[in-house]
Amino acid sequence: MNQAFFLDRDGTINVDYNFVHTPGEWSWCDGAIAALRWMQEQNYKIIVVTNQSGIARGRYSEKQVQDLHCWVDQQLEEHSVTIDDWYYAPHHPDYDPNQLYHPEDRKPGTGMFQKAAEKHDIDFNRSYMAGDKISDLQPAVNLGITPFFIRSRHEPSQDKEWLSQHSIPTFDNINQVVNSFDFNKENR
Repeated sequence: MNQAFFLDRDGTINVDYNFVHTPGEWSWCDGAIAALRWMQEQNYKIIVVTNQSGIARGRYSEKQVQDLHCWVDQQLEEHSVTIDDWYYAPHHPDYDPNQLYHPEDRKPGTGMFQKAAEKHDIDFNRSYMAGDKISDLQPAVNLGITPFFIRSRHEPSQDKEWLSQHSIPTFDNINQVVNSFDFNKENR
């Protein structure tokens, strides 16, 4: 079985400017490319799991999200880095009255994680998740994935008590995670 590094997108690998959906809006978070390279060198499957409610809200299309992810993949090729898979939830309960998408697919649901695990033969107990919202980390806690909280513009509105109850470490960026967390500990 494989180990994976699950990553939220906006606020974790790129700066969250609110509904980012074009290359012109994409800015890498500090150290993100170096962190992705480290994950790849350590043989982690790199899986991005992102809620993209802008689709349901009519702000942009699924094709625009897919095109952006292809563009990001092209940018990473220049650094010899590959994201193994992208999963996105295009819905939001307030904007999906016909229930076209299964609610488990949107974080804090575990649907995107389960699909990735099945496709890539991932062992959750040997995997990690980094995100900038509690809703990113709840599925990790529920599945036995080790979570990391990344500070972003959303930090003031996040439940610090929940983070403390679950002993989730906080970092300024994903590169700080890979440079300061002890991934060799026997008992995670």
